[in-house]
Amino acid sequence: MTDDRHLVERARAGDADAFGVLFEHYHAPILNYLNRMVSDRALAEDLTQDTFIKAYKSLPKTDPDLAFKAWLYRIATNTAISHLRRGKIVRWLPFVGEHETRAERIDSQVTRTSDISAALDQLPKHYASILLLRHYQGLSLAETAQALDITENAAKLRLFRARKAFAKIYEDSPLSGEEDLR
Repeated sequence: MTDDRHLVERARAGDADAFGVLFEHYHAPILNYLNRMVSDRALAEDLTQDTFIKAYKSLPKTDPDLAFKAWLYRIATNTAISHLRRGKIVRWLPFVGEHETRAERIDSQVTRTSDISAALDQLPKHYASILLLRHYQGLSLAETAQALDITENAAKLRLFRARKAFAKIYEDSPLSGEEDLR
């Protein structure tokens, strides 16, 4: 985290090499997050590029105490949502919170993937995004709140409601079985 803070300070001052290091560090996680959101690798790559361009242009104007990781995920989320608002189609991919062996996961992946994807598709975007940020990307509650530009208490409440809505939709799925994804 200290390295990030130092790199962000340098990048804010116009050091392109420092931003390049941040890019290398966060490119894959942002790309994977966006790919999970849009289910289209090429589109996710475009959105990732847009995210980093926006970050590069905006960084000099940010607060010196910027939580860079959360801020970058906020830009990525907003970039994807803006893309959706322009009428593009999004398919949310699997959010799986279980602990199971690799063999069990492979055996049930096809069925679960379809059901989980369908359940996430039915959720409002603000619920799906908080589930993906918190459980798939592994952001802390504070980072998730910052990424979504909401308070931690609002994030807790939204996460609770998102889990409840997801569980209801998933449990109503004909193929969901007895798995608990909460």
